[in-house]
This record gives sequence, C-alpha cells and structure tokens, in this order.
Amino acid sequence: MSCNIEDNAPPYPTTPSLSDLLTPAQTARLTGHPATVLAVYRSRRNTGQSSDAGPDFIKHGTAVFYPRSAVETYIAGRG
Repeated sequence: MSCNIEDNAPPYPTTPSLSDLLTPAQTARLTGHPATVLAVYRSRRNTGQSSDAGPDFIKHGTAVFYPRSAVETYIAGRG
C-alpha cells in the first residue's frame, strides 16, 4: 500500500515566526484602530458575533499577537 504525501508539505500547520508577530500596540499603529477597538474585535470573534471583525490573531496564554500577514490582508481589504 502506498501513500501520496507531498514531500514539501509540512506534517503540521506552519506557525509564524516571532518576528512576524505584532503586539496589539503595533497593530493599532498600523491599522489606525485604538488597541481597545482591537480588543472589542477579538471579543466579537470569540463570541461568534462577527467572524470577520478585525485582523486574525493568536493567543498564547493571555498574550495576544497578530500575524503580520493577517494585518496586511486586513488593511488591504479595508481600502
């Protein structure tokens, strides 16, 4: 029996490197939203009120980070 697995595909989802993660303060500066508005967007996503509010984010414990690519996509989508 043979398996067709792509040699180049990682066996697990890739995680952004630390240099590609932005803090809420950095994201606020880039998006023009106050950090408090970003917190409201995260809350709306977590409660299912709005799945597309604000850029995608990652939580590690209580720390919140935004992948740079997600912030860039979010900014581009607003324009």
